[in-house]
Amino acid sequence: KKKKKKSAGRPWVWRKEDVRRWSMNERLLFVMGVMVLGSMAQLFTHEPQIFGMFCAVLAGLTVLEKAVSYYMKGWHLFVFDFCYWVNAAYALTLFLPSGELSRLFHAILFVHANGPVVFAIPIWNQSLVFHDAERILSVGVHYFPALISYCAVWFPYDKSSLSFAQGYLRVSDIGPVVLSYFAWQLVYLIIMHVLLRGYLRRNPELLSSFRWIARDSSNGIHQLILNTGKKWGVFGPKEGLSDTDFRSECGFMLIQLIYTLVTWSFAVLIVILGKGAHSCLLLLMLASSLWNASAVYIERSDDDVKAPKLKEVEVSTNDKKED
Repeated sequence: KKKKKKSAGRPWVWRKEDVRRWSMNERLLFVMGVMVLGSMAQLFTHEPQIFGMFCAVLAGLTVLEKAVSYYMKGWHLFVFDFCYWVNAAYALTLFLPSGELSRLFHAILFVHANGPVVFAIPIWNQSLVFHDAERILSVGVHYFPALISYCAVWFPYDKSSLSFAQGYLRVSDIGPVVLSYFAWQLVYLIIMHVLLRGYLRRNPELLSSFRWIARDSSNGIHQLILNTGKKWGVFGPKEGLSDTDFRSECGFMLIQLIYTLVTWSFAVLIVILGKGAHSCLLLLMLASSLWNASAVYIERSDDDVKAPKLKEVEVSTNDKKED
């Protein structure tokens, strides 16, 4: 008689049909992203002055690219955020005449770049995913200003600009730093509530930073504003945030101001501690974006490989019975 026995099976092997291929565009973007990062590192090592100017050009181009691509998605209101204004301002520094005005402009941007702008990378979980152009540019919007400020201070591409030791950032610059932030906030309110008021009412589907946070009840900032507002009696027990409620927007602006003040302190700390502290800050922000990106690649790898289940293999054997 033939008796069927079940074996323990065998380990599954990698097969072409078990792997879901990445698209050609994703592969090209990955290769280009890694190569661009490596090339930028080489340029920074050998020509830091040119690297600073190169990043200033990239900052301006990134703002333009985001304005176009976001407009197609209905996200173009994000371009009015503070980080985009800082990037555009750094691009303008390439055209400023040398002298005190250039020094003051760089000093103001230094505090913004190494404060609220660069700290948005860990706060908003920005990830340097090499095959995703949008994520790369989103990291760049928050990282380019800090890189430019690093080169402008320690390797000045404007030969007339002064280093920290020679008074690059002065105590008297604190006033212009604060005024520049509130000037942006005032312009932002005028654009949103005066110039674009009718446009925003006709297009409620358009997103801005405030609208996104007000509509996402699971967002940490949303919950912080709402819970604090209820505690202070600004909102009723059953009320929620609304993107048409000025109280909600005031809460958002207050949280943003507190965040800005706190992160400014790190920029001032860099002035006190010097180049080493600045280098550590840039490395930590880069590590944060790579850490977030690593999760994307690991999860993608797990999903891309569809491991076939171990199946029991039937083995036929001839069993002879003894008479």
